[in-house]
This record gives sequence, C-alpha cells and structure tokens, in this order.
Amino acid sequence: MISMKKYDVIIIGAGPAGSYAAYMLAKSKIKVLVIDKYSFPRYKPCAGGLTAKAFNSFDFPISKEVKYSTNTVVTSYKNQIFHNISGNKILVKMVERKEFDDFLIKKAIDSGATFLDGMKVTEVTWENAEFCIKTDSEFFRCNYLIGADGTNSIVNRTFNIVERDLYGFAVEINCPVSKNNIGKFNMTFDFGTVPNGYLWIFPKDEYVCVGAYTTNKKMKNIQKYLIDYIEKLGLVPESENFKGHVIPHYGINYKQPDFPCILVGDAAGFGEYWTGEGIYYAVKSGTIAAEVISSSIKSGIFDHQALQRRYQKEIIQGLKLAYYIGKFFYGHLPLSFNLVMSYLPVSIMYESASRGLTFDQAFSKLPVVLSSLIQNKSHISNNKYHR
Repeated sequence: MISMKKYDVIIIGAGPAGSYAAYMLAKSKIKVLVIDKYSFPRYKPCAGGLTAKAFNSFDFPISKEVKYSTNTVVTSYKNQIFHNISGNKILVKMVERKEFDDFLIKKAIDSGATFLDGMKVTEVTWENAEFCIKTDSEFFRCNYLIGADGTNSIVNRTFNIVERDLYGFAVEINCPVSKNNIGKFNMTFDFGTVPNGYLWIFPKDEYVCVGAYTTNKKMKNIQKYLIDYIEKLGLVPESENFKGHVIPHYGINYKQPDFPCILVGDAAGFGEYWTGEGIYYAVKSGTIAAEVISSSIKSGIFDHQALQRRYQKEIIQGLKLAYYIGKFFYGHLPLSFNLVMSYLPVSIMYESASRGLTFDQAFSKLPVVLSSLIQNKSHISNNKYHR
C-alpha cells in the first residue's frame, strides 16, 4: 500500500489566489500544502497592475514590492485623441509578478504553509470523502482542495466545475527605458486600435510593460498591433519573445459543487471583461475560499451554498456588470469612448476606482461618490488633447 501524506487542505497553484488562500489558512493553524509545477521565483506573464481594491485586499504591507505608483491615467482613441486624467489619490500600484508572487508564497510559508515547487500534479481524484493528489514524484491526501492553477486548471478539467467558453487574450513585452526617460510614460490605455480591446503602457522602475488585450478569443494577429504601437512609442523590446496569456471571463457562470473542491482566481474564470483585471479577483476568491474552508473545518460540514452566495455577492455580480458595460463599450466605439471620457462619467470612475470599489459597489454607493465629487475631495482633472 502506498503511503500518502495527509493535509487538511491542498492548493494547486501558487499565484496570488493560491498563495493568499494558503496564507489565510495557515494563519488559522490549518495544515495546508501548496503545489506548483514551476520552480519559484518564476516568470509570470502579467502587466502587474494592482488597483486600489487589489492593493487594499492584503492584511500585510506590500510597499517594498511596488515598482511604481500612479494617481494618473491616460486614455486615448486610436493613439490620436488623449485624455490625461489625474487626481490626488493612488489608482494603481505596479509590481513585477515574478518577485511579487514569490513574496506572497513566502508569506504563506512564514505563516506555516508547506510549499512544494517544481512539482507537477498529474492526477486528482475524489473518493471516500478524500482527495488524492498524484504528482510526478509523490502522492498526497486532503479533505479540502483548492484549484488555483490557472485557466488550464487540472482541477477544473477533472471535475468540470465551470465551462471554459468565454475568454480573451493578452500579449505583452517589457521595454527598457533610459535614465533620461524614466517617468516620461504614464499608465496608458489606447482604445479603438485593437478590435474589442486596448493597448496598454504600465510603467515600472527602469522599464515599461507594453501590451495588447482583446476580448475576442479568435483574434490571430494581436501581436502585430503591439509591435506597431511599440514602434510609434519609440521603444525597443527587451527581446523578440512576446508573452501571451488567456484572460478568462467565464467565472460569471461559476457554480460551486457540493463537494469540497473550490476554484479560485483564473481557474474559476474570475477575470474582468472590460478591463482584463484579474489580481483583485484572485486575492478576493482566495480569501473567500479560505474563510469558508476554515468555517467548514470547525463545523465539520462543507457549506458549498455559503461559498456560492459569497462568490455571487462579492465577485460574480461585479464581473457580470463589467461584462455588460464592456460589451457596450467595445461595441459602440468611438461614441462610447467619448461618452465615458466626458467629465462626469470619468470623474465617477476615478473616484470609485480610488476608493477600491467594484462596478456593482460603485453603483450602489453612487450618492457617496457624487457627494465627494461635489466637494472636490479628489481634485480630479481631465485634460483633453490631440496628437
């Protein structure tokens, strides 16, 4: 008989969702194992922008991991009509995902979690109220399983929890910036060039991450738009190796099964359609999963309905609203760009984003947001110019 190590919870995947769930569980003295197929620190294709709602989600300081913070965002239409939108509150903090993810898993380890990196999970089974996790070298058992292993999740493929039918795609590259040009580039989103998506510039310390995002999963030539954009910016990519990754949107259809297997982050499909944001939803879903499991361990009963209610209220409602707004926005350019970039709508979005509100929260707290705008607490400016 094969001897298998037993844990209360096993988490497959050590991105922000898996690592933060492990951190929360380990803090509660729950025996948790995290497994990741890559050796850490590892490269992770991601623009690395933490919105206010994301960077406010952690219960420990992350300031040492931040490469750049901004209270300004530049939006443009086909790189011709520009809006420089600024205020006195931080909108986004930029991190390098290779370093940031390593920082998060170390937080989990310091709290008592066990981490095995460079170990690929090859099979997951559920039998006799236990999960068996087979890797390329060992076997493990657990009572609760969290799938935090991305859009190609072996956990989701095994148990068919959510159909992977709705997603977009992004491609990116880092471009070094000379000392004379550090600080020259603002966080920028250019709409109208990439069909059903945008081009972006995310400044870091000595480089900028430049990328392209589309909600159209069938688009073949997205890299061409990015190469043209980089040339127009006068930048030179650090290599010819452009990195692409799937942006999932299918989490709006997530339904939690009644057995104790929970998907979080990209594995659950929790990516925002309009903006492509994912890190906040990764951390939020990891937090919810950890809290529900902690409560379930104490009661001895897995409350899958509580998990679904919290996902629905705290994640899915906002994602659905972002999906419908994004559908309208990308389907009615340039009218929608001009509408959204007019002073009142853009001010509402700035104030809501700086407060860390999701789309549904912004609507429910609209009177508070409008009151703040009337009092001019954020000193928001929207300067339009042409190039």
